[in-house]
Amino acid sequence: KGCAGWSYEELVPYFRRSERYAAARDPSRGRDGAVAVEQVVERGALMEAFIAAAQAMGLPYNEDYNAPVQDGVAWTQQTRSGRWRCSAKEAYLDPAIARPNLTVVTDALCRRVVLDGRRATGVEILRTGHVETIRAARGVALAAGAIGSPQLLELSGIGPGALLARHGIPVLHDLPGVGRNLQDHYLVRMAWRVHGVPTANERSRGLRLLWEGVKWAAAGRGILTCSAGMVLCFPRSREGLESPDIQAVVAPGSWQQGTFGLLEEEPGVSVGVWQHRPESRGEVEIVSPDPAAAPSIRPAYLEAEEDRRALLWGIRFARRWIAQKPLDPYRGEETLPGPEAGSDEALLDYARAYGQTTYHPCGTCRMGPESDPMAVLDPRLGVRGLAGLWVADASAFPDMVSANINATVYAVAEKASDLIRDELRRSPSP
Repeated sequence: KGCAGWSYEELVPYFRRSERYAAARDPSRGRDGAVAVEQVVERGALMEAFIAAAQAMGLPYNEDYNAPVQDGVAWTQQTRSGRWRCSAKEAYLDPAIARPNLTVVTDALCRRVVLDGRRATGVEILRTGHVETIRAARGVALAAGAIGSPQLLELSGIGPGALLARHGIPVLHDLPGVGRNLQDHYLVRMAWRVHGVPTANERSRGLRLLWEGVKWAAAGRGILTCSAGMVLCFPRSREGLESPDIQAVVAPGSWQQGTFGLLEEEPGVSVGVWQHRPESRGEVEIVSPDPAAAPSIRPAYLEAEEDRRALLWGIRFARRWIAQKPLDPYRGEETLPGPEAGSDEALLDYARAYGQTTYHPCGTCRMGPESDPMAVLDPRLGVRGLAGLWVADASAFPDMVSANINATVYAVAEKASDLIRDELRRSPSP
């Protein structure tokens, strides 16, 4: 969409740079990057049966869904190294923490970006009850995420003029796209009872949980290494699509009322589905000039007809998947939404009542060409119309990616470091 430098081929080197995946076979995958990646190690008969069931439906087994071809069924890849999750802190911050040119300030609230005319010259923070201004010699890079970055811009007088005026914030730069274009993956989780094999529901209680802790400590195995999705399936909901538009994930347990949190006591399994590229668009708006006030988040889930169609197809796909013969020894009754929910209306009612975020918000400071009046960033991640101000997080995405967004956020951050460094080298100090 007019963003030079952001094609798949141009972004692959940054994916490679960010990850350390020892099992990589495809040249698009990285082996010596910062973020550790491994396949799940806790599998078991029930999860193996889901793999076989997808194959019984004609879906191929996919050794690496993060390679160029996504179609099929696969074991989940996790950002972990042995027993531990590999977060951005472990991968990037910890190795750099002793550098003399790095200062980490904690227990501080960023209030706004400070502008001098059309140039960002610092940020204003609240720390230990006092307002401080941290001056920037060359510029400011925001990485507060798809919720925090547009909020900060709006608090700084950068955003839709009418919104800022409504809250008494001087309009320093009228940029109508700030906070618009919010996208997220909307997850609907279904559940079934399970027979014949233990699930996370029972293994997470009492002495069994103690034993799981022993397995984790001794060998890095057991349910303490599990994710909310252990097996992933990537089907296409209709012909003519260039790539899968649905992701279905299997968890080795079931949650009360289908919402992520407290596991049920009886044995259960969950299948969650979501649409990869939703057409619905929401928004993030400040509700007050107070930086401590949470912004209004309107995700607009399922507003687009195509999103409702795709999700309904995904729910019915999950039912067909678990009905396959390899799962016959284990499958019990459907508990959520339950067999009585058969019509489109009943399934959509269930989806609206029990669906939830996947924590993949993006797009609220989208990059775009100069001809796009709603583009907040140029293709070098600079805020349009301002100097010395960049945004380097998922809010820069023009559109949702057809995957969980974690790896793409790392790749964007890696590319941002190159873009900003190159710009600072080319530009004289102000």
